[in-house]
Amino acid sequence: MGKVSIKGVLIGSVVDIISSVILGIPFGIYAVSRVDVAHLPKDQVQLAVSTAMHNNLPLYLGTLLVGMACSVLGGFVAAWLAKHHELLNGALSSILCVAGSIWTISTGKDSQPLWTQVLLLIASPALGLLGGYLRLWRSGSTAIAS
Repeated sequence: MGKVSIKGVLIGSVVDIISSVILGIPFGIYAVSRVDVAHLPKDQVQLAVSTAMHNNLPLYLGTLLVGMACSVLGGFVAAWLAKHHELLNGALSSILCVAGSIWTISTGKDSQPLWTQVLLLIASPALGLLGGYLRLWRSGSTAIAS
């Protein structure tokens, strides 16, 4: 039996992304409400909303915490579906987030400083790993090294 559960990793990754988007909607709506989008050219709306989010520390931290919790959830789901090598499958559940981060860093599409982007890139697999660990711990297994 292979160590990587393709099904677990893919579903965990999708759970991470979809839950982040759904739970992030209220933050986005609030940020849009803080910007006068009616009087901005269409090509400047996204930058204005992003700037509004990053300039409001509680809003930005809330968005980050929700995204981080969703990465843990994705890792938990991947480990739960895999039923083996929970830590590995949990960490690999971040594959879509990592790919997206690499794309935004390489294209310069993110308005955050590069150090923040790299830190979040590193955090994503670590949070998936934490989700895998939580699943392993919850199942009562003592085989932490799996």
